[in-house]
Amino acid sequence: PVVYVVAASADNPDKAKLFFKVFIVAAVVTVLAYLFVAYRHYIFQLYRLESKGPSVFQYVMTAGGLMSFVTIILFAFVINEKTGWKIKVLLIASFFIAAIGLISSYTRAAWIGAIAGIIFILIMKKKWLYLTPLVLGVFLLIIISKKESKVWVYSIEGKPDIANSFSTNGRAVSIESYDDYLYIADYEEGIKVVDSKGNVFQRLETEAPATRIHRWNNNYLLIYLIDSRFKVAEILADGKLKIIANSLTPGLTRDMEFTKGRFYTADYDSGLTVYNNPEQLSDKFRLLDEEGIVRVYSDSSYVTLYNLKENALKVYLQKERNQLSFMDSIKIVTPTYYVWQHNSTIFFQSDNSLLQYEIKANKLNLVKKHTIRGIFQLVNVDSVIYGSTVDGKFYKSVTKNNTTVQFDLMFDLQKNVTDFTIANGRLIVSTLKLNRLASIIDPYHETNIERLHLWSTGLKIFLDYPILGVGDIDLGKIYSEYKPKYVKENYGHLHNNYIHFLVILGSIGFIIVIFMFYKIFVLNLKIYKTLKEVEFASSYALGALGAFVGFLVSGLAEWNFGDQEIITMVWFTLGLNIAFYKSYLNNKPE
Repeated sequence: PVVYVVAASADNPDKAKLFFKVFIVAAVVTVLAYLFVAYRHYIFQLYRLESKGPSVFQYVMTAGGLMSFVTIILFAFVINEKTGWKIKVLLIASFFIAAIGLISSYTRAAWIGAIAGIIFILIMKKKWLYLTPLVLGVFLLIIISKKESKVWVYSIEGKPDIANSFSTNGRAVSIESYDDYLYIADYEEGIKVVDSKGNVFQRLETEAPATRIHRWNNNYLLIYLIDSRFKVAEILADGKLKIIANSLTPGLTRDMEFTKGRFYTADYDSGLTVYNNPEQLSDKFRLLDEEGIVRVYSDSSYVTLYNLKENALKVYLQKERNQLSFMDSIKIVTPTYYVWQHNSTIFFQSDNSLLQYEIKANKLNLVKKHTIRGIFQLVNVDSVIYGSTVDGKFYKSVTKNNTTVQFDLMFDLQKNVTDFTIANGRLIVSTLKLNRLASIIDPYHETNIERLHLWSTGLKIFLDYPILGVGDIDLGKIYSEYKPKYVKENYGHLHNNYIHFLVILGSIGFIIVIFMFYKIFVLNLKIYKTLKEVEFASSYALGALGAFVGFLVSGLAEWNFGDQEIITMVWFTLGLNIAFYKSYLNNKPE
């Protein structure tokens, strides 16, 4: 209906131009509003904490997809439209606004689509002078820019001084120390055991990237993998590790905590589970049934957690016989949520401040708002609290009046910090620098791993329903039946238009959809060739054609056909293109 309504309503060139101008002005104004939010996202370090752009729309992928369309269409006008310099400057400015908005969305599928659409436009216009450096630049950004993974050792007696540093072959994302040994979760490289000089003397391969490593009791380590599998390793006398157990967390794990010899898992879909013994993983119990938990911290007296579904910071009293008694909660709406607890003091990092609460009379009382953003870890050593932001600022606490804590800046490493620990007067820090664009082809990137699971599972479903598919339904239920047991998150779609169509419509439906895409492409191409010499209409036709190519390419990594806002944009741009075409034919001289 969108195609027909737009094509029928814009029944002359002036109306078609008016439709486009209203659309593009509204789009640029909306992108400017998005950039305002994105700037706040940047200032508050949320890109590094969340690895995604702001969700002004319901989903950030929607924002990226829509801005991809706008960017491609404006680029076509910049390249194709012959106009005065004032209009040209306005078009160039609008293009850069849309492009910056697209970049700030941090959505790789939309980036790929925009790049593909722009390259296609340059090919259609035979702008080889522009095309060659663009393709070369993208290639260099993806291939040449390498990751940098390092571990830094500082002496913190007095002024922090660097004592040692060394690089890792993987991605040092989590570290733990024991005596003079350092244990590194090096992501795709598994677990590294390193001596005091930085020499690796043991490497344990893991089935999936190792993302976290924690001491469990005196001589055990828990190694957590990206897909909910975990291992328990015994620390031998020579510092080497011996794997003694392999298991899965009960649900969709979002956080974990180790207190008094216990291992807590916070599972978003189910609640809190406690493991009592690293040597006997069957000795476990469900402490709390509650959906939405994303952060947990515990000691012998309290359990503090953050529930994302309820946007609530909650405190429970630990009772005998492994029971919890609810004490208090405070509603905090924030995209960033980290929780730490030290006796009766609770710290909560929101998007704009570090909040300090005190438990008094079974209530949470706000003591102070520290004007610090981006703290992702606090460590208590001999009643001194050390903290780090994601961009490498390290803080040290000074306690006043026995309760109020003030944080002083120790030093600024100016690196992306992934973890730190303090042992024997040393501050040991892991840092990681990655290229977001290069992550498009990175098989170990977290979202790429998710997509590979989705696509391989989708193909399994298709092989069981090859002719007519499973039907145009939400795939959550059937996906849960086919996915590997260690993949805990269910998805209603497969993040790929083409695999998704194979699964829901089978071979017959897939061929029909591909034929529809082919006909839309051919129609857009025909319109552009017909209007090639027509002012304004040719620029729009070229932009609509490039935007559709971008949509098809983005669909290789996203279910954008199923995104209502994006598919509406497909129909709108097609309908308006037909309107320009019809207006030209109706007004064409005999």
